[in-house]
Amino acid sequence: MGSQSRRPTRVSLLTARHKALLLSWARQHYHWTVDDWKHVAWSDQSRFQLYRSDARGTVQYGGASPMVWVVRSWCDMGPLIHLETTLTGDSYLSILPDHLLSFMSIVHSDRLGQFQQDTPRVESCYQVAAGTLL
Repeated sequence: MGSQSRRPTRVSLLTARHKALLLSWARQHYHWTVDDWKHVAWSDQSRFQLYRSDARGTVQYGGASPMVWVVRSWCDMGPLIHLETTLTGDSYLSILPDHLLSFMSIVHSDRLGQFQQDTPRVESCYQVAAGTLL
């Protein structure tokens, strides 16, 4: 049938541009104090494999591998959100109004809170003020 096996190509997780952006961000914030960091919230997403894949057995119906998203800050953690599919830019932006704004309005009611992206693919840092994403 002409099929051949292939090995996946290994690529760097961060491009030179991503590294430059991260270094620039770090240089802008190196002087921050603990009190400054208390005003920052981060999000993260993770996939959890519930069944190990060791080729000795199978799991019917594809097994389970849920993906979740959460926002957290110095003093609190937001709700764990179950994601139906892999997180894309559009699905990520749809999560923010529903879950990030309410978290920021409660945890950072002083309106000094900043939301920092956790991934270099989304390069901007959002600031939350007066209940809107800027």
